[in-house]
Amino acid sequence: MSFLEVQHLRKSFPSPEGGESLVVDLERFSLESESLCGMKGESGSGKTTFLHLLAGILKPDNGSIILNGRDISQLSEGARDRLRAESVGYVFQSFNLLQGFTCLENVLLATSFAGQANKTWAKELLDRVGLSRRTNYYPRQLSVGQQQRVAVARALANRPQLVLADEPTGNLDPKNSHKALSLLKELCRENGSSLLLVSHDEKVIESFENQFTWEELNQAPSSAAEE
Repeated sequence: MSFLEVQHLRKSFPSPEGGESLVVDLERFSLESESLCGMKGESGSGKTTFLHLLAGILKPDNGSIILNGRDISQLSEGARDRLRAESVGYVFQSFNLLQGFTCLENVLLATSFAGQANKTWAKELLDRVGLSRRTNYYPRQLSVGQQQRVAVARALANRPQLVLADEPTGNLDPKNSHKALSLLKELCRENGSSLLLVSHDEKVIESFENQFTWEELNQAPSSAAEE
């Protein structure tokens, strides 16, 4: 069995017109251990919902998500939160940094959620992403590119088995986009993490040896899928 194995996955949301809108309808998807994969998907196609299901943020209506031998779709919300804190790193498109916390505190919080707060490791990660002189800065004091690097460091803070990245270069210019992507891949390789990155940018996806197309996997009507 693959490191990540998804089967018969379904997720719907209430429709404004009444009833349910099917957003994710996927028969099978798998990811090998330590693989780096890019998935192309248009905005509004349901790919963010898919990542939220893989991360345990959302619970599927049907199907199984087996991560390293554990079916997270059968876990309680609390158990999914613990699993995510211990085994999954997430890079959000909008960064989702805590504005009232410094760079160091943002990264340190990620290690504490996994029950292993490690200030030395948090500082090392910020150094690796080129922000050793910005540890005590707040997100509002950083450029967009610097905020993204903090988000990458935070995603790797718990030494996750799986890293999920949702349009991580969407808010960056081409130069910073390339830097952020290279850095994310490099850190995942060093950590032995599997990476699944989704983007609508063909150039970003083309940089991956392993590629998928979300619309070919997802059988939900395109008009129903929402981000």
